Amino acid sequence: MKKQLVAAATVCAVALALAGSLAWASDEVVTEVPFAFIVDGTKTLPAGRYDITAEAPDQAPVTIRNLGTGKEYALMVLTRLAQTGSSEPVVVFDKTEDGAYYLSEVHMPGIDGFAFQGARGQHTHVKVTGKP
Repeated sequence: MKKQLVAAATVCAVALALAGSLAWASDEVVTEVPFAFIVDGTKTLPAGRYDITAEAPDQAPVTIRNLGTGKEYALMVLTRLAQTGSSEPVVVFDKTEDGAYYLSEVHMPGIDGFAFQGARGQHTHVKVTGKP
C-alpha cells in the first residue's frame, strides 16, 4: 500500500510539472516590418519578417529574430505594460521627425506587453499588427 501511495504521488508530481511547463512554452509574434528600425537605441535592423518571442511570463527576456537571415537579438525590456485586451498582436514603433523608426512596444494577446528603449524627443507612433 505504501509503495502504491508513493508511486501515485510521484506520478501526480510529474504530471503537474509537465502541465505547468506546457501551459507556458513561449509567446510569440510574427510580423512583417516594412521599414528599417532601431532596437535598444543603437542597432539598426533591416525591413523584413520578424519573430518576436517572450520566453517566460514572470521574467522579461524577449528576442527578435529576422526570419530571412536567421539573425537573433536579445532585447532589453524597460518595463512591462498592461494588457490591451486585443486578440491581435501589435508591435509599436516610434517614428522621429527625421524618419527613423525605433521599436518601442510589443503587445501579445493574453499577457502584459513589453516596453523597450524607443525614440527620445518628439515622435509619433506607428503600429504594425502581427500573427500569434
